[in-house]
Amino acid sequence: MEAPVYIHIPFCVKKCLYCDFVSYKHNDDMVDRYVNALINEIKLRSGHKAKTVYIGGGTPTCIDRKYLKGILGTLHRNLDMAACSEITIEANPGTLDREKLETLVEMGVNRLSIGFQSWNEKELKRLGRIHGRDEFVANYVLAREAGFKNISVDLMFGIPGQEMEDWKETIMEVSALEPEHISCYSLRIEENTPFHRMAELGEIAEIDEAVDREMYHYAADYLSDRGYHRYEISNFARKGRECHHNLFYWENRPFLGIGAAAHSYENGKRFWNTPDLDEYCIMLERSIIPVKGSETIDLGTEIFETIFLGLRTSKGILFDDFYGRFGFDIREKHGSRIEKLREMGLVDVTISGFHLTPMGIDLSNTVFIEFITD
Repeated sequence: MEAPVYIHIPFCVKKCLYCDFVSYKHNDDMVDRYVNALINEIKLRSGHKAKTVYIGGGTPTCIDRKYLKGILGTLHRNLDMAACSEITIEANPGTLDREKLETLVEMGVNRLSIGFQSWNEKELKRLGRIHGRDEFVANYVLAREAGFKNISVDLMFGIPGQEMEDWKETIMEVSALEPEHISCYSLRIEENTPFHRMAELGEIAEIDEAVDREMYHYAADYLSDRGYHRYEISNFARKGRECHHNLFYWENRPFLGIGAAAHSYENGKRFWNTPDLDEYCIMLERSIIPVKGSETIDLGTEIFETIFLGLRTSKGILFDDFYGRFGFDIREKHGSRIEKLREMGLVDVTISGFHLTPMGIDLSNTVFIEFITD
């Protein structure tokens, strides 16, 4: 199999108040056991051809650099990395130092994704982040000095209590640092998070939808004026600095997930590893790939997901690409729906394909729903 590889490191110094990802508080004994199990899983996947590698979490950089070196070394020794164009690792300010950054560069990591979220100190505390603004800037400078030439910064808007001027400051200050990539995510209060419990008690509330959209469009316009093109709804990049790994996801292509709770997609089947750390480690100590469940993706679902994911990108759906993949012209089946959405101002249609308009981005669920029915 030749496909992108995702590696999950499910540890954090502290879980943020809004986070519903599979992650656990850092524990030295469990980290040691987990990394050994993860290395065993990589070995069991020996020979896989990695097009990209993305190390996510959790906070991968919260573990000691000796573990990161061991994981990356095992990848290079066991997977076919000849065609691998990008190795990304996620990081949070407060978990980086010069030695760790230099080790990552030495081991071939060429893209750093820093979860910053806000320039505003009060907002960082409200989110439960472990760092402050100064720590982010210091870590960013260290990353440059260590040799990182491709840095992405994650930002968040729609934070409870956030004002428009706060968001403007975040966008202006972060873009002034000139990272190659900026992601702007709208906060959603998810179930089973401290934020959800706080919302139920009336302690916080989701921001007004109109303000949320104003924040989004301000960021899109401001970043566009400074040379960042929006290549996906939430992602902005300098030319050629798009996240190669995530582009495969948005094309709905096969991928391999390694680690607790990691998902994979291959030969029309989606499968996932157990999220339970003990179970994950026990199975790999016995050299058993820790798959917990799977589902078969029928053709109708694959088509819908391809449309849904493709429309998140600025490229949208290209008629020739769709025909080459599925063997029929999308206009034969969905022509009336595409025309309806065009008349509503939600998509633009060209000779080569169709994509979301700015209004379509705001009402993207309305667009996606059109393609659910047969």
